[in-house]
Amino acid sequence: MKKLFFAIAAMMVSSFSFAQGFGGGFGGGDFDPAQMAQRQVDRVAEGLDLSQAQKDSLLSFYTAQQKEQMERMQKMMEEGGGGFNMGEGPSEDMMKEMQARREATEKKLKSILTEEQYAKYQKAQEERRQQMQQGGFGGGFGGF
Repeated sequence: MKKLFFAIAAMMVSSFSFAQGFGGGFGGGDFDPAQMAQRQVDRVAEGLDLSQAQKDSLLSFYTAQQKEQMERMQKMMEEGGGGFNMGEGPSEDMMKEMQARREATEKKLKSILTEEQYAKYQKAQEERRQQMQQGGFGGGFGGF
């Protein structure tokens, strides 16, 4: 069951995830892609002191990513799980897709953030990973 929860959470957050140590909470349960993207940008800006141009770039990127993720989740529900084996967690194909999305997001973040900002981002990512390994979500689950 823990694997199932983590896989669903990772799927929902994988493309939006990343350095979640800068924010707090799910943001009130509002699943509007534009608002979710704005919350992500706000969290990143709070921890990394972003310029307005960086915020605008991230907002555009995260909004598109959120819309794509919502469409993917809806399709999965319509297809009855879409690569998710109950009791076994995500399929190998799903895991590969999630990894590819994480890598694409990392690449995009590197192109938007300065080296110093990206280093802070990576540090927050590592802290979040450690907190999750200890059984909690720590400083926030809404993350970047």
